[in-house]
Amino acid sequence: MLRLEPKLFEMKKLVLLLITIQITNLSFGQSTESILALNSGLFSFHGVSAEKSSQINLASNGSTGYTNNPFGAKNGLSYGLSYQIQHVSRGNFMTGISVGYENLRSKTTIDRVNGYDNTGTFQDVASGQTYLSNKFINAFPFLGYRIKCNQFSIDLIGGLDIGYLLSSREKGEATGVNGKTYSTSLDRTGIKTDLRPRVQLAVVYGKIGAYAGYAYGLSNYRSRWVGGRNECNAELIRFGILYKMKG
Repeated sequence: MLRLEPKLFEMKKLVLLLITIQITNLSFGQSTESILALNSGLFSFHGVSAEKSSQINLASNGSTGYTNNPFGAKNGLSYGLSYQIQHVSRGNFMTGISVGYENLRSKTTIDRVNGYDNTGTFQDVASGQTYLSNKFINAFPFLGYRIKCNQFSIDLIGGLDIGYLLSSREKGEATGVNGKTYSTSLDRTGIKTDLRPRVQLAVVYGKIGAYAGYAYGLSNYRSRWVGGRNECNAELIRFGILYKMKG
């Protein structure tokens, strides 16, 4: 089992210090830019506890239940909105922070259903999927460098996502070979924060641009689970568009 809690605590203190320094730098900069960004992305879990397929375990009513392992290793489509403020120095070095909201969704395939009828337990071959929807408030303090190329600017930045988890909920549906539909809807909120080292590339022309980035989570989403090996970390590929409101 991953033991990241002490390291995460120390990293949180370091990040808070970094944010304070960056805000101070922003307040003294003349070349300050503010940006509104819309993003989508591909989110999934990795580690020995993440699975590409799982099964639904039914409750006594026979049609609803829970996903045996909702932490899907398949990509789910995600979305978000963020506001970014950054300072670009005369030497094209950058410092800034982005804050926003994201709904990060992973996916796992459902291939069977376990249940109980009047005669005993049964297994039903099924086809469907479960999505685990993780709603975050996210802060991203970063450092970077700008490359100017004719009328384009290319921003290379890196930093640390600080994701505060508002809620985590699984929602699944599968259809058995008998044509019966089974569903799940269950709260799965566990961890409170996830720290994700992040790199990002943005290309801007005038006030419009596009960006892509990658982040990998340090928090173990199954740290409170018992039995077996519980190692499950988040991975996110972001892509989106941005509009420069100032600068």
